[in-house]
Amino acid sequence: MNSTPNLADLGRRVRAARLARRLTLEEVVSRTDFTVSWLSKIENGLLAPSLEGLVRLAEVLECGVDDLVAGLSAAPRFVVARRGENPKKSARNGRSGMIAEPLADAWQRRAMEPVMLHISGTGNRKSPDHHDGERFLHVIDGDLKIIYGDELIVLAAGDSIYLDASLPHALFPSGRGEARVLSVSFEPGRNGDAGRPTRSRVSGKGNAKSAARGKA
Repeated sequence: MNSTPNLADLGRRVRAARLARRLTLEEVVSRTDFTVSWLSKIENGLLAPSLEGLVRLAEVLECGVDDLVAGLSAAPRFVVARRGENPKKSARNGRSGMIAEPLADAWQRRAMEPVMLHISGTGNRKSPDHHDGERFLHVIDGDLKIIYGDELIVLAAGDSIYLDASLPHALFPSGRGEARVLSVSFEPGRNGDAGRPTRSRVSGKGNAKSAARGKA
């Protein structure tokens, strides 16, 4: 079981206490040394406040610290990622041409890594991605080109692929526009997970259905 604080629940409690007192983010931070960004991250379960910050926050919200933290060591049953609330960050570097939108950062010690990838034709991805375990990709919008080992796999909107992530692979938009892709990765041993044997590698010719339309 996860023994780390449940930041998602803490965030929901802070937001509920603020809204119950009809306070905006700006009104709360005006009474403290906090910033809107800091408080927003707390409410979205993306940041663990210091004890001093938590005490000050409880004072402003006119509630007890216990009201905010009681039972937070219990593992969450679920976390919700609201559209537009997830921080986006460039993958690897600002010139990668790929923006990653994490979808489950509020779940501590998760075994899977779900992200929404926004892949453009700009940038230069010299280092293909690879890690132990498995990866699932589902194309939401646009067309995706995958260089998987020595194979070229092209996926259209609605297509998906499940692959052995230990083989180096790189993602590019197939057309001129951006490709939006749901990516879910599993890495054995991540965050103490005991792991399990990985399946055989996916071939772009056979196991990737009819998505493989050529070779590199």
